[in-house]
Amino acid sequence: MKRIQIHKTSLVVLCGSAGCGKSSFASRHFSPSQVVSSDQCRAMVSDSEEDMSASRKAFRVFKLLVDSRLSLGKLTVSDSTALTPKARRELVTIGRKHDFQMVLIIFDIPLPVCQERNLSRARNVPQRVLLSHRRLLDKTLSGVQGEDFDSIHIIKEEDLGSVSVEIVPLPVEIPLSGPFDIIGDVHGCCDELEMLLDRLGYLRVNSNFTHPAGRMAVFTGDLGDRGPRCLDSIELVLNMVSSGSALYVPGNHCRKLHAYFQGRKIKIGHGLERTLEELFRAEKSRRDSIAGRFLEIYEKAVPYLMLDRGRLVVAHAGIKENMIGRLSKRIRRFCLFGDTTGEFDADGLPERRDWASQYKGKSLVVYGHTPVAEAELRNNTINIDQGCVLGGKLTALRYPEMELAQVEALEAYYDRGAMVSFADMPSSVQDTGEIHL
Repeated sequence: MKRIQIHKTSLVVLCGSAGCGKSSFASRHFSPSQVVSSDQCRAMVSDSEEDMSASRKAFRVFKLLVDSRLSLGKLTVSDSTALTPKARRELVTIGRKHDFQMVLIIFDIPLPVCQERNLSRARNVPQRVLLSHRRLLDKTLSGVQGEDFDSIHIIKEEDLGSVSVEIVPLPVEIPLSGPFDIIGDVHGCCDELEMLLDRLGYLRVNSNFTHPAGRMAVFTGDLGDRGPRCLDSIELVLNMVSSGSALYVPGNHCRKLHAYFQGRKIKIGHGLERTLEELFRAEKSRRDSIAGRFLEIYEKAVPYLMLDRGRLVVAHAGIKENMIGRLSKRIRRFCLFGDTTGEFDADGLPERRDWASQYKGKSLVVYGHTPVAEAELRNNTINIDQGCVLGGKLTALRYPEMELAQVEALEAYYDRGAMVSFADMPSSVQDTGEIHL
């Protein structure tokens, strides 16, 4: 049996020839209100599905209905032939505007089957149109992998009677209600992290920290770089995540380390040199272990977490209310970098807008990324990065108690304005290439 899983904030694009069974499939697996049909839109504007002269106006209504449903966060099924790249691109543009998942379902049904079904329908499509549809379908099958869809499913004739469709939550929706201890940017301050976990009541058993009362830590990312014990910090979190005693969302520094471990060409700076110095002084077995485990956990990580049935959201750099419950490249970037302006400050760091000042969501958003002196609740958001690596504090927010636990930095480990020296690093690390991360 072919099984198709669709996230509940998705735009499902049905693609296939007339007579392929798209509309029957839509009516079998989705409610009538979820399906926007180009034929029905043609009937709406002209009183007849067969009035091809009304197609241009019908497709305006078609796209307006799709856009309106997505603006309300509703799963939507687009029922048209969608056989040209232009038609699919227009739907992708609407979907991406609303940060919806884009799902393409292609009906690869043999031409004779479509011709036979066409003859049994009240409204027959000319044979020349069916032949044209088949040619367009063959082009689609050969080139659609390069289009901007999150998932593509191909249904054959033998699948039609047995395919199942399941509407599933987004991977960011975690069915855990807590209690949680949400910990801000660590940046290699492992001494302070161990002290904070001890203060929160976690017990160290071998190489892992667990809480006797079953509390779970949630890390907001940026585990290494800048501090004195980057590898220890990364390993500590990896151990907790692997054992199930912690959750993790990646930060922008995590993204850059991931790119490095992948062998991509990157610009080393803003603290990454500290992690790499430690890495290349470590035993090869430890280097390989950290690289493999970090790659695995990073690639499984989601850009933000929805916890306690959506009452709590954790993201590295924050998230706007209209992004919660949705997933897209734009949202991933926002969660990593915040609301960037495209400009840079004197230290070469991206300038960011204060998105939290405009937040009006019901979910409590806990985040870090931009160090602030104090963790203060603003508009149901709280920044728990108090710049430990810069000499501030390492902060944890206890949820649902809404209590702060903090450890003062033992010293200021990093000066943002300091020049980076690679003199003592292996030549393989000294890379003048740059990648925009």
